[in-house]
Amino acid sequence: MSKNKKIIIIAIIAVLVIAIISLAIYFIFFNQNTSNKANNEGSTKLRKLYEELNSKEAFTFSLTLDDNNKMYYAKQNNQAYLDTIYDSKESEYIIKDGNSYLIMDDYERYYTYKNNETNLDKITVQLADVISKERATGKEEVNGKQLNYEEYTGETQFTFKDLEGTNEENIKTRFYFDGDKLVYIKTIVNQEEELLKVDISYNVDQNLFEIPSGYTEG
Repeated sequence: MSKNKKIIIIAIIAVLVIAIISLAIYFIFFNQNTSNKANNEGSTKLRKLYEELNSKEAFTFSLTLDDNNKMYYAKQNNQAYLDTIYDSKESEYIIKDGNSYLIMDDYERYYTYKNNETNLDKITVQLADVISKERATGKEEVNGKQLNYEEYTGETQFTFKDLEGTNEENIKTRFYFDGDKLVYIKTIVNQEEELLKVDISYNVDQNLFEIPSGYTEG
Protein backbone atom coordinates (compact mmCIF):
# COMPACT_ATOMS: atom_id res chain seq x y z
CA MET A 1 0.00 0.00 0.00
CA SER A 2 1.34 3.39 -0.99
CA LYS A 3 2.23 6.03 1.56
CA ASN A 4 -0.49 8.39 0.29
CA LYS A 5 -3.20 5.74 0.66
CA LYS A 6 -2.08 5.03 4.23
CA ILE A 7 -2.31 8.75 5.06
CA ILE A 8 -5.81 8.98 3.55
CA ILE A 9 -7.04 5.91 5.48
CA ILE A 10 -5.59 7.21 8.74
CA ALA A 11 -7.24 10.59 8.14
CA ILE A 12 -10.61 8.97 7.44
CA ILE A 13 -10.35 6.81 10.57
CA ALA A 14 -9.43 9.87 12.66
CA VAL A 15 -12.43 11.82 11.33
CA LEU A 16 -14.77 8.90 12.06
CA VAL A 17 -13.41 8.51 15.59
CA ILE A 18 -13.85 12.23 16.28
CA ALA A 19 -17.41 12.12 14.87
CA ILE A 20 -18.34 9.11 17.01
CA ILE A 21 -16.90 10.70 20.17
CA SER A 22 -18.70 13.98 19.42
CA LEU A 23 -22.03 12.20 18.92
CA ALA A 24 -21.56 10.21 22.12
CA ILE A 25 -20.82 13.37 24.13
CA TYR A 26 -23.84 15.14 22.59
CA PHE A 27 -26.29 12.32 23.41
CA ILE A 28 -24.96 11.95 26.96
CA PHE A 29 -25.28 15.70 27.56
CA PHE A 30 -28.74 15.87 25.92
CA ASN A 31 -30.08 12.92 27.91
CA GLN A 32 -28.77 14.33 31.18
CA ASN A 33 -30.33 17.72 30.52
CA THR A 34 -33.65 16.17 29.48
CA SER A 35 -33.67 13.95 32.56
CA ASN A 36 -32.75 16.81 34.89
CA LYS A 37 -35.42 19.04 33.36
CA ALA A 38 -38.08 16.34 33.67
CA ASN A 39 -37.09 15.58 37.26
CA ASN A 40 -37.05 19.28 38.14
CA GLU A 41 -40.48 19.92 36.63
CA GLY A 42 -42.02 16.72 37.95
CA SER A 43 -40.85 17.29 41.50
CA THR A 44 -42.37 20.74 42.04
CA LYS A 45 -45.31 20.95 44.40
CA LEU A 46 -46.70 23.91 42.47
CA ARG A 47 -46.72 21.92 39.22
CA LYS A 48 -48.55 19.09 40.98
CA LEU A 49 -51.12 21.58 42.28
CA TYR A 50 -51.54 23.00 38.78
CA GLU A 51 -52.10 19.53 37.35
CA GLU A 52 -54.56 18.64 40.11
CA LEU A 53 -56.65 21.79 39.68
CA ASN A 54 -56.54 21.41 35.92
CA SER A 55 -58.00 17.91 36.25
CA LYS A 56 -60.81 18.87 38.64
CA GLU A 57 -64.32 19.64 37.45
CA ALA A 58 -64.83 22.02 40.38
CA PHE A 59 -62.71 23.90 42.93
CA THR A 60 -62.43 27.19 44.79
CA PHE A 61 -59.30 29.27 45.35
CA SER A 62 -59.08 32.28 47.64
CA LEU A 63 -56.37 34.79 48.55
CA THR A 64 -56.58 37.08 51.57
CA LEU A 65 -54.34 39.97 52.56
CA ASP A 66 -56.91 41.68 54.81
CA ASP A 67 -60.61 42.57 54.76
CA ASN A 68 -59.98 45.27 52.17
CA ASN A 69 -57.86 43.15 49.83
CA LYS A 70 -58.98 39.63 48.98
CA MET A 71 -60.02 37.44 46.09
CA TYR A 72 -62.41 34.48 45.83
CA TYR A 73 -62.59 32.33 42.70
CA ALA A 74 -64.81 29.32 42.00
CA LYS A 75 -64.76 27.11 38.90
CA GLN A 76 -67.05 24.32 37.75
CA ASN A 77 -66.72 22.91 34.25
CA ASN A 78 -67.27 25.80 31.82
CA GLN A 79 -68.42 28.39 34.32
CA ALA A 80 -66.62 30.48 36.92
CA TYR A 81 -67.21 33.07 39.62
CA LEU A 82 -64.75 35.79 40.61
CA ASP A 83 -65.13 38.24 43.49
CA THR A 84 -62.22 40.61 44.08
CA ILE A 85 -61.93 43.33 46.73
CA TYR A 86 -59.00 45.67 46.08
CA ASP A 87 -58.48 48.70 48.31
CA SER A 88 -62.06 48.20 49.57
CA LYS A 89 -63.51 48.32 46.01
CA GLU A 90 -65.38 45.18 44.96
CA SER A 91 -65.61 43.61 41.48
CA GLU A 92 -67.89 40.59 41.09
CA TYR A 93 -68.17 38.53 37.91
CA ILE A 94 -69.95 35.40 36.70
CA ILE A 95 -68.43 33.79 33.61
CA LYS A 96 -70.60 31.32 31.69
CA ASP A 97 -72.19 30.62 28.30
CA GLY A 98 -69.26 32.39 26.62
CA ASN A 99 -70.01 35.68 28.38
CA SER A 100 -68.95 37.60 31.50
CA TYR A 101 -71.51 39.23 33.77
CA LEU A 102 -70.56 42.10 36.07
CA ILE A 103 -72.74 41.88 39.18
CA MET A 104 -73.65 45.13 40.96
CA ASP A 105 -75.18 44.08 44.27
CA ASP A 106 -75.62 47.63 45.56
CA TYR A 107 -77.92 48.43 42.63
CA GLU A 108 -79.32 44.93 41.99
CA ARG A 109 -78.16 45.17 38.38
CA TYR A 110 -75.79 43.29 36.08
CA TYR A 111 -73.92 44.11 32.87
CA THR A 112 -73.19 41.60 30.11
CA TYR A 113 -69.83 41.43 28.30
CA LYS A 114 -70.56 39.17 25.34
CA ASN A 115 -67.99 36.74 23.96
CA ASN A 116 -65.71 37.39 26.92
CA GLU A 117 -64.33 34.52 29.01
CA THR A 118 -61.14 36.22 30.13
CA ASN A 119 -61.24 34.90 33.72
CA LEU A 120 -62.79 31.49 33.06
CA ASP A 121 -59.52 29.64 33.77
CA LYS A 122 -57.93 32.40 35.81
CA ILE A 123 -56.07 30.33 38.43
CA THR A 124 -54.74 27.53 36.22
CA VAL A 125 -53.59 30.05 33.60
CA GLN A 126 -51.72 32.02 36.28
CA LEU A 127 -50.14 28.85 37.71
CA ALA A 128 -49.05 27.75 34.23
CA ASP A 129 -47.23 31.05 33.83
CA VAL A 130 -45.48 30.72 37.21
CA ILE A 131 -44.18 27.16 36.81
CA SER A 132 -42.37 28.16 33.62
CA LYS A 133 -40.17 30.58 35.58
CA GLU A 134 -36.81 30.05 37.29
CA ARG A 135 -37.25 28.27 40.63
CA ALA A 136 -35.46 27.84 43.97
CA THR A 137 -36.52 26.04 47.14
CA GLY A 138 -36.12 26.58 50.87
CA LYS A 139 -37.72 26.59 54.31
CA GLU A 140 -39.06 29.47 56.36
CA GLU A 141 -41.12 29.95 59.51
CA VAL A 142 -44.46 31.58 58.73
CA ASN A 143 -46.88 32.43 61.55
CA GLY A 144 -45.07 30.10 63.92
CA LYS A 145 -44.80 27.09 61.60
CA GLN A 146 -41.83 25.87 59.56
CA LEU A 147 -42.90 25.52 55.93
CA ASN A 148 -41.27 24.46 52.67
CA TYR A 149 -41.45 26.96 49.87
CA GLU A 150 -40.80 27.25 46.16
CA GLU A 151 -39.55 30.64 45.06
CA TYR A 152 -40.04 31.88 41.50
CA THR A 153 -38.31 34.85 39.90
CA GLY A 154 -40.37 37.46 38.11
CA GLU A 155 -43.83 39.03 38.34
CA THR A 156 -46.90 36.86 38.96
CA GLN A 157 -50.58 37.75 39.29
CA PHE A 158 -50.81 36.30 42.80
CA THR A 159 -50.45 39.69 44.48
CA PHE A 160 -52.31 42.89 45.29
CA LYS A 161 -49.14 44.97 44.87
CA ASP A 162 -48.79 47.36 41.95
CA LEU A 163 -45.68 46.07 40.20
CA GLU A 164 -45.83 48.27 37.12
CA GLY A 165 -42.36 49.46 36.16
CA THR A 166 -40.61 47.08 38.58
CA ASN A 167 -37.60 45.17 37.25
CA GLU A 168 -38.56 41.48 36.89
CA GLU A 169 -35.28 40.40 38.47
CA ASN A 170 -36.20 42.26 41.67
CA ILE A 171 -39.47 40.35 42.12
CA LYS A 172 -39.61 37.01 43.95
CA THR A 173 -42.75 35.02 44.74
CA ARG A 174 -42.72 32.27 47.35
CA PHE A 175 -45.36 29.56 47.46
CA TYR A 176 -45.48 27.96 50.94
CA PHE A 177 -46.64 24.40 51.43
CA ASP A 178 -47.82 22.51 54.49
CA GLY A 179 -47.15 19.04 53.14
CA ASP A 180 -48.60 19.27 49.63
CA LYS A 181 -51.16 21.91 50.61
CA LEU A 182 -50.54 25.46 49.40
CA VAL A 183 -51.17 27.75 52.40
CA TYR A 184 -49.42 31.10 51.74
CA ILE A 185 -48.05 33.16 48.87
CA LYS A 186 -45.47 35.87 49.55
CA THR A 187 -44.41 38.50 47.03
CA ILE A 188 -41.00 40.06 47.73
CA VAL A 189 -39.99 43.26 45.95
CA ASN A 190 -36.60 44.54 47.10
CA GLN A 191 -37.16 45.00 50.87
CA GLU A 192 -40.97 44.97 50.75
CA GLU A 193 -43.08 41.86 51.37
CA GLU A 194 -46.75 40.94 50.97
CA LEU A 195 -48.06 37.71 52.52
CA LEU A 196 -51.36 36.26 51.32
CA LYS A 197 -53.28 33.44 52.98
CA VAL A 198 -54.46 30.76 50.56
CA ASP A 199 -57.52 28.52 50.86
CA ILE A 200 -58.38 25.82 48.33
CA SER A 201 -61.53 23.73 48.43
CA TYR A 202 -63.31 21.26 46.18
CA ASN A 203 -66.81 22.09 47.44
CA VAL A 204 -68.49 24.65 45.20
CA ASP A 205 -71.75 26.51 45.83
CA GLN A 206 -73.88 26.17 42.68
CA ASN A 207 -75.67 29.44 43.40
CA LEU A 208 -72.47 31.38 42.69
CA PHE A 209 -72.97 30.88 38.96
CA GLU A 210 -76.52 32.26 38.86
CA ILE A 211 -77.42 35.91 38.42
CA PRO A 212 -79.43 36.80 41.55
CA SER A 213 -83.19 36.77 41.12
CA GLY A 214 -84.67 40.21 40.59
CA TYR A 215 -81.50 41.80 39.20
CA THR A 216 -82.05 43.80 36.00
CA GLU A 217 -79.63 44.13 33.10
CA GLY A 218 -77.88 47.34 32.16
